[in-house]
Amino acid sequence: MGNKKNCVWILELYVDREKVQLLKVYEFNTMRDVGYVLNMMPSTVSNFYHNLINARGNLEYINIYQKKIVV
Repeated sequence: MGNKKNCVWILELYVDREKVQLLKVYEFNTMRDVGYVLNMMPSTVSNFYHNLINARGNLEYINIYQKKIVV
């Protein structure tokens, strides 16, 4: 989960729980930043990303993934 210098976290925010209509896409440097924006503990967001917990609350409306930065 550490911050890799060549990776960013992408947060896709959807309007509905079915994740059909995309509202906005955000880019963050750390999982801690993602947790801050969602008003959740970074460990909860990380567990959701790793499929250790089911979506609940704000997590029902998002997708999270990592993207490599091409320099």
